[in-house]
Amino acid sequence: MKYLLLDIDDTLAPLNYKGPDAVFINKMNFKMSIPAYIAIWLRNLSSDKIRIVWCTSRPLVVQSLVEKKLMFNTYGRISFINKRAYTWYKLFSIIKYCNEHHGDIIILVDNDAKLGTMNVDKFPNNLIMVYPSDTRRGCLSINDLLKIENL
Repeated sequence: MKYLLLDIDDTLAPLNYKGPDAVFINKMNFKMSIPAYIAIWLRNLSSDKIRIVWCTSRPLVVQSLVEKKLMFNTYGRISFINKRAYTWYKLFSIIKYCNEHHGDIIILVDNDAKLGTMNVDKFPNNLIMVYPSDTRRGCLSINDLLKIENL
């Protein structure tokens, strides 16, 4: 199985994005916008091929709002533990998740993942990192989405 560890900020939702193709989430004093091509891709992603797992420090309520607005389902979330273990506090939990799913492919999609590579000599063999490459918007590009599908 393939698991997609998915961040929100500057991966799905560029900071202050207001493009004409934006899908807006505006509930409970929370505002966010996501490019429509990402929303459509998530909605159409087959859970038989890739299972989405949240990998974000955003609260559960935000994750739920994004799922409901974009109409896709996830397979839980990674809890971040031992925040002082590495320079990038998510990394310990991501490595633990990879080790627990050693027979699966784990795709980490997070704009801050490059920060987490400091002071780590070896990552799990099943971990593949995809960095958002749409510098104009500051999020995943269409090519990034195709790359994820083809891994």
